[in-house]
Amino acid sequence: MPGQLNHWNHNRKAAKAIKNCNRGYIELAEGNWREAEKHLRKSAYSSGMPILNYLAAARAAQEEGAQHRRDDYLLQAHKSDPQADIAIGLTQAEQALATLMHLRSVTPKHRQVLKMLFQVYQQLNSWNDLERLLPELRKNNIFEHHILSQYEQALSKQLMIQAMHNKNHGELKSIWNLLPKMTRAEPEMIHFYCQRLLSIGEHQQAVELIKDGIKRHWNAPLILLYGQAQEKDVAKQLENAESWLSDNGRNAELLLTLGRLSISNQLWGKARDYITESIAAAPSTEAYQVLGKLYENQLDNSVEAMNCYREGLLLTIQRKPINSPEELPKMLN
Repeated sequence: MPGQLNHWNHNRKAAKAIKNCNRGYIELAEGNWREAEKHLRKSAYSSGMPILNYLAAARAAQEEGAQHRRDDYLLQAHKSDPQADIAIGLTQAEQALATLMHLRSVTPKHRQVLKMLFQVYQQLNSWNDLERLLPELRKNNIFEHHILSQYEQALSKQLMIQAMHNKNHGELKSIWNLLPKMTRAEPEMIHFYCQRLLSIGEHQQAVELIKDGIKRHWNAPLILLYGQAQEKDVAKQLENAESWLSDNGRNAELLLTLGRLSISNQLWGKARDYITESIAAAPSTEAYQVLGKLYENQLDNSVEAMNCYREGLLLTIQRKPINSPEELPKMLN
């Protein structure tokens, strides 16, 4: 009997918690902040998912202007699930955004409000809002010019990634065309954009931009990318790349590109010689992989192919991973 009574009591509390929880979310959706907070707080302990209740209660308290209670709910959320820091951080950022938007309506040009708004948009990955905010940051001299330029470039990359994710190729090109002329001349931006162009089959446009970029600045990543693009006339493309040897020397990147272009022209022996020379100049996993495929697919030498793959793998293991270049730079704390 005592066991049955405890079981019945537990079920009754759980049912009551679910009822309060449901009521709280309904009140929250309808904008009844005080009632929502009350029901969510009551049901948090017995709901089975207390973190959701505490986060929702924090939002209700924020809407009521009760920052002290809001912070207490966020603390309770962390205690209930210490692994949920990302969810808690996003909730804090969303609540901070509401406060900052209000402050901005009162003092539109306040430097600290604009800077903090920039930080919150970054935390929320709200790229379109950041894009709209940048002109105001520039107008009010919130950051030094070179720092703002870095943010603009990083944001443009994120917007391009977003356009690619949405399969909106027209938007991708629009973002590029709207960039300042000086930004479009930056080798890193040309490389980033042309990578996207190649992924959607726009080889000719990518080739023209790459060649134009190389004329302005000799840039190793652009040289490598040129070897991965294909002009309509691949023989002319190889000839053009070979003309760079006299002015820029036989560096590893150019030699690897010449090897790739030789493969495009079905010049297997020439390709092997160029790539082997590239590896001798500066070994790279990429060069070993290209040479390995050449031995495997065109030169019918599986032993040499395996040797190349093994050497490339050893290089990969020896090198430490680096952060993604697409990551938007974060503000200093």
